[in-house]
Amino acid sequence: MHHYASVVSHTMPDCVGAYARTWHQTIPRLSFESEMVLNPLLALSALHLHSHGCQETQIALALRRYLDQALIHHRQALSRKEKISEHLWLSAVLLSHIHWLLSNHTTEDQEYALPIEALKMLQGTSALFDREKALLQSLGYGWIGNESPPQLLPAEDLHAYDQEQLGQVDKELEGLLDSCKISCMLEQDRAAYCKAKEYVLSCYRGYHSGASAKSLRSSLGFMPIRCGRAYMEKLEAQDPLAMALYARTLVLLRCIDHAWWLNGTGEYEVVERNVRGMQSLITEEWRSVMDWPCQLLNSQILLKRTTESL
Repeated sequence: MHHYASVVSHTMPDCVGAYARTWHQTIPRLSFESEMVLNPLLALSALHLHSHGCQETQIALALRRYLDQALIHHRQALSRKEKISEHLWLSAVLLSHIHWLLSNHTTEDQEYALPIEALKMLQGTSALFDREKALLQSLGYGWIGNESPPQLLPAEDLHAYDQEQLGQVDKELEGLLDSCKISCMLEQDRAAYCKAKEYVLSCYRGYHSGASAKSLRSSLGFMPIRCGRAYMEKLEAQDPLAMALYARTLVLLRCIDHAWWLNGTGEYEVVERNVRGMQSLITEEWRSVMDWPCQLLNSQILLKRTTESL
């Protein structure tokens, strides 16, 4: 509990509801009332310690034990179809963050897998918030997955350097789609890819518009969910173009301030793990679709902005 209060609560997103108060006061207070909140709180704290290099066996065991108990209580509450409560909502929020980082845990003997299950859990939490939005907002809660997209400046209002950078990104994305011959695809497939491409471009436009890291994180982290079911299905099927578009979203996280709950760290690092991992899933014939994000990772391409953060 001490590690959560003194360290972890200060690293979490301030848009989950009532800003810092949710993490600093509400969650600790409700953890004394319910194991549904206590167990995921302790699991998140253990995960933070483990990801920052504390390799003691007890920490790994504690993480698994607290997580198992958290899942048991959460599933029991869902199976009873209880009316949404603060405890159930905060349990969903905490478990979503935990599973996102756990899905990006890397060990040398493991093959890469896309974080599909974690994305589906985030999607489920978003659906829960949408269904109970009136009540949750009346209690002072929000959800990062429902944050508004960053403010986009008209092209003519961008600095000339940012206009040039954004133009290069747009050209690269158009070239990516052309190289995959989307004009020859079925209309529904072409629409899914074009929607995802425009979403990726809007993220870069937000970046070059001077959007804050806070407003960009929601767009970048929830990209597969916001691009729709058709795109998500293609990503789950390890479609090369779907993965290439996702990689171009993730690498933008490297250009804004680091946030542990989204970027991870150590064995739980998110960006490079996923970009390199997706590259490994693509056959040699199509692997060139990953060249641009990999070059950005390797600093062969430098992406900067001149516009001040809003």
